[in-house]
Amino acid sequence: MSRIDFRSPDSPLRRLLQSRILVYSLYVAIAVFVTIRRGAPESTHTTFKIFRQSFWHLLHGTNLYAHYPAEQGAAAFDLFKYSPTAAMLFMPFALPPYWPAMLLWSLVNAFALCFGLERLLGGKRARLAQWLLLPEAFATMEAMQSNALITALIIAGFIAMEDRRQLRSAVAIVTATALKIYPAATLVLATFHPRRLRFALVTALTGVAALLLPLLVTSPAMLLQQYRWWFATEAYDANDLAFGVSVMKVTRQLLHVSWPNWPTQVLATSVLVAPFLARRERWSDPLFRQTALASLLVYAVIFNHQAERPSFVIAVTGAVIWYLTSERGAVRGVLTALSVLGLQAPPLLACWLFIQRDLWAGVGRVAGSLSSSVAPAPKSPDSTAPGTPGSAPPGSDPATDRPATGGT
Repeated sequence: MSRIDFRSPDSPLRRLLQSRILVYSLYVAIAVFVTIRRGAPESTHTTFKIFRQSFWHLLHGTNLYAHYPAEQGAAAFDLFKYSPTAAMLFMPFALPPYWPAMLLWSLVNAFALCFGLERLLGGKRARLAQWLLLPEAFATMEAMQSNALITALIIAGFIAMEDRRQLRSAVAIVTATALKIYPAATLVLATFHPRRLRFALVTALTGVAALLLPLLVTSPAMLLQQYRWWFATEAYDANDLAFGVSVMKVTRQLLHVSWPNWPTQVLATSVLVAPFLARRERWSDPLFRQTALASLLVYAVIFNHQAERPSFVIAVTGAVIWYLTSERGAVRGVLTALSVLGLQAPPLLACWLFIQRDLWAGVGRVAGSLSSSVAPAPKSPDSTAPGTPGSAPPGSDPATDRPATGGT
């Protein structure tokens, strides 16, 4: 009887692991499981209740950021901390009955993350990323958080930038920022692309539209008051040194100090943007830009003073993207594995520092070919070979090899 070589690309195990139906079914199963668990009558989990009720508080003109024990239970301690625009965006999950709405919320997060990875990495790399991110996806979905959706929106904003779709990119980034402020950092990736002033204008107008969106259900005076309450909540959280599992929190615990968050955040931001500005000659390299995306995803969480366990799906996604699109090595593999296993800030900080080294060294020589690290773009009728999103230098059309004419 012949032996089966599971290392062969045609082995049954390999084919099973590369099955899109299987991995998507697992994400759906997670969505169903967490809905049953969190939607059970005896469940005291309040996150989705807070999201869902925020729309009704906005509609009725009550403070979005107050405690509502009658709705959440007397033991509830969490508050709504997203923007008034986010409360408006939760309308589709506030109108249906509770269980269907919770299942819909879970499925949106699951499929958004899967589709984002599919579009960014494509094929085998996307499938491996989806497998590697299953534990983090479970963690954030089980907590009923929006982090998987935010990850997908950041990736969508990046891909739209690569495809020269400025309005699409702005909408994705602004939507993510309405949920949590730090996705606004994605705008720094526009540095690599032409027509930056136009993109800034498109994003500003999109942001204004998002800020005013709640006017569909509330008055201008009440919306202004909601923003005052929101700013007060954010200001209070900014001075919180006890919450979260960020690099700053770990540092304070190790050194037994009470340093504020902002010096470390300023330093980290400088480290983040330095290679973007200094390595101008690499801007036309799609792999450099994708590595910059990975750097941003990790940075946005580990240096966020409010980062908590469910937030780390965003950072781990960055580490996985970096690992799958860079030259493989034992140290990279170990650090990525530790990150995937949920050890949070320390291994992710090490990954982030390796990413900075790659950006400074010129990541174009790290991976073999672009086509193996970025998802293929639709083939142009007149082209002779498939292109890749963003594979042409900024300012050119990858499908026709002519100057881009813009587009939204």
